[in-house]
Parts: sequence; C-alpha cells; structure tokens
Amino acid sequence: MIFCKANTAYLLVFVALVFTCCNQKKDVSNGHIPLEVAIGLQKTMCYGSCPSFNFSVLNDGQATLTVGRFAEKAFGRHLDEGKYTGTIANHEISKITAFAEKSGYLKLEDRYDNPMIMDIPAAISTINGKTVFNRHEGPNLKDLYSRIENLISTVNWVKKPDTEK
Repeated sequence: MIFCKANTAYLLVFVALVFTCCNQKKDVSNGHIPLEVAIGLQKTMCYGSCPSFNFSVLNDGQATLTVGRFAEKAFGRHLDEGKYTGTIANHEISKITAFAEKSGYLKLEDRYDNPMIMDIPAAISTINGKTVFNRHEGPNLKDLYSRIENLISTVNWVKKPDTEK
C-alpha cells in the first residue's frame, strides 16, 4: 500500500509540473524577446545551374548563410561554398518583414508543390515564423526573394572554419 501511495504522489507531482509548464506564457514584460527566425530563404539545387543556398536571420540580427553551388547568381557576389555568419540591422529586417506582411505572405498556403515533377528547384521562405515551400504552381514571390537576396549581398559575411560542419 505504501508503494502505491508513493507512486500516486509522484504521478500527481509530475502531472502538476506538466500543467504548470505548459500553461506558462512568454514573459516579454521584462524586455526579453525569445529568439526566432525573422527571415529565412533557402533555394534548392536542380539538375542545371540553379543557385543553392540557405539563409536565415534571427530577430536579434544574427544571420547565417550556407552557400552552395551557383549562389553568386542569386546575390551577385562571389562567396566560396561553405558556412558564414554575419549581423543584420533590425531596421533592415523590419523592411523585409513589413513588405512580406503587406503583400499577404502570412495568408499563403504552406506548400506549393508537385512531387511528380523532378527538376524544379524549391524556394523555401520564412517570415516571422510562417514558412512557405514554393516549388510548383505557387505564388509569384520573386520580389520578396529579390529583396532578401539583395540583403544577403550587403552583409559582411565571416566564413566559419571547415571543421564546423
């Protein structure tokens, strides 16, 4: 009987902890804002010379870029293949996120694709937590992509050592 009471007590404590942890709201009143991806753009490879890269910037301005093949075509600047870090000013992030939101980005479907078609690169974009996989018969987001790629071209990228893969 003691064994059952002890297990019941542990179970009740566990359930109480789960409910209190799950019901906690993000406290931003003290000025702390949780980090999240503000802008992201990934372009995938194709069988030809499509630019491939993966870019993201957090809402604090910390940016990462993984350069793949033919990325120079996307942002008009040569960077060797590999991983880079950089910093982007908050006002630059706000320009792009505001443009995307005004353009109706947040109302788009999450996925535009046809898996039966093989040789089409995908553009996977993220704006303030909303991600759109755009590969086939999706919306025309070229203006948004162009703005992001122009932003990428202005960053002072620092290459990470090859040991950090």
